[in-house]
Amino acid sequence: MKKVVVLLAAVLCAFPAFAGDKGILKLSLWDDIAVALPNNTQTVRGVNLGIGAKTDSIYGWHANLILGEVDELRGINTALGVAKVSEGYGINEAWIYARSNEFYGIQGAIVDINDSHFGGAQFGVVNFANGKLIGAQLGIYNQVEDLHGAQIGIVNNARHISKGLQIGIVNIAKNGWFPVMVLVNGRF
Repeated sequence: MKKVVVLLAAVLCAFPAFAGDKGILKLSLWDDIAVALPNNTQTVRGVNLGIGAKTDSIYGWHANLILGEVDELRGINTALGVAKVSEGYGINEAWIYARSNEFYGIQGAIVDINDSHFGGAQFGVVNFANGKLIGAQLGIYNQVEDLHGAQIGIVNNARHISKGLQIGIVNIAKNGWFPVMVLVNGRF
């Protein structure tokens, strides 16, 4: 047991030598009230654990209880309450609300909102993509501005389908096969 503790202490002491000017472990209380090891920075290449954290850049895992907000994500952003990403790649997931601006990957929550370009899949009860979606939306209600992919849900609403398919009870698309269809609508 002593050897394991000594080895763990040695590894923790060696982390600053590999991290450079980036933090590899950040513990956040709220907003930017946090401590990062080895340097107190807003760029984390590793793990950020907190209650409600806002961080400039995450290359790794951003895990929070209430709020996880990241400007640039390359990895995973999770929160029980709200997960927000301005720009990034990876997974943006929360139990209640997930929001992104320009995001590529998987987004999941009860309510998902993307404000710009989205590539990948939105999984939620209600999904909104207020720009171009390349990929899929899976939920009870799905809404997209410009669809390049698929919507699968009870009600699917697309303002414009460039190339894609809607599968659901009610499918609305102004330029689809018909403006409103039952079961399937699309455009190829």
